[in-house]
Amino acid sequence: MIIGYVLDDTLDKSDGVQQAMITIGEKMRSLGHEVHYLVTDTKRTDLENIHNLSGYFSMKFNGNSIRTPKPSSKKTIRKLLSEIKFDVLHVQMPYSPLMSARIVKLAPKTTKIFGTFHILPYNFSSRVGTKILGKYLYKTTKQFNKVFAVSEPARIFMKSTFGVDGEVLPNPIDYKFFSSFVGNIQPKRIVFVGRFDERKGVKQLIKAFSLINDGVTELVMCGKGPLWDEVNATVQRDKLNVILPGFVSEEEKAKYLSSADIAIFPSTGGESFGIVLAEAMACGAGITLGGNNPGYSSVLSDWQDTLFNPFDSALLAEKINTFLTDSSRKREIATEQHDYVKNFDVDLIAKRLENYYSENH
Repeated sequence: MIIGYVLDDTLDKSDGVQQAMITIGEKMRSLGHEVHYLVTDTKRTDLENIHNLSGYFSMKFNGNSIRTPKPSSKKTIRKLLSEIKFDVLHVQMPYSPLMSARIVKLAPKTTKIFGTFHILPYNFSSRVGTKILGKYLYKTTKQFNKVFAVSEPARIFMKSTFGVDGEVLPNPIDYKFFSSFVGNIQPKRIVFVGRFDERKGVKQLIKAFSLINDGVTELVMCGKGPLWDEVNATVQRDKLNVILPGFVSEEEKAKYLSSADIAIFPSTGGESFGIVLAEAMACGAGITLGGNNPGYSSVLSDWQDTLFNPFDSALLAEKINTFLTDSSRKREIATEQHDYVKNFDVDLIAKRLENYYSENH
């Protein structure tokens, strides 16, 4: 099959949607399918068949700095669709009327259209904005053959905003890659990976860690973002045992997560799935903890004591201390988590998608 993955964003950034789309796309390529990426201005050269159909500009939405496409050329889209006879176009949702919607409208009727819905609202404005967008795109979305959502909360939000229902299909991870790093745990090491912004709870994590600061426990915070300088200043001022390696590669991320006695992600909201939770579990982190938001709860629901209120720094510090000392409970959960995360392996997700794609082809 010839498959096109459509995203109203650049692939030069490594946010969760990009990670999920590339993971499944490259798996499909390895299975013998011809894979293309229809995206906005992307300069990376390590992926084949990248088609830049628009520029983009940045804006704040849903607690994040996001990229949204500039109007794409219908002539350019028509030319691409005439040159490449796509069997499948798979759109990452929510999507823009300025690029993805134009691709869907111009696609021949012989091309099957799929969609995957990736977000949950962080605040009231993002909820309202998504609902308005969903109403505007309703007729276009009705052209889709099938839609998925990355979690049950995301499915419910998709139905309430875009007016369509679908099947839950989790974001995939490369389990074989991440599990190859198992066995590297360093006692009393806490690891966070994520963007340094308000939504990811980095300030709450630093505050909780300052209550633990015993000179032995170590916190590694991987990533960059608008709050990095503020976090670094706090670390220096309070002489906290915190390592800030900045942005890390996939291999470096896996090494850090596999070394975690506790992998912790105190996001305050706006999470639809939590791909980094699955990566931490696959890496064999001592235990994976997450902020009690709907997306993370959908992944960690079997272990309620791994969820926490990220706004209560005192209780978070207490929970961290509990798991640093309760090795038997930690081992029990870690074993269960490492086994459970196999459900998100890209081999399984790709097989399900391949079956849907191949129907009627």
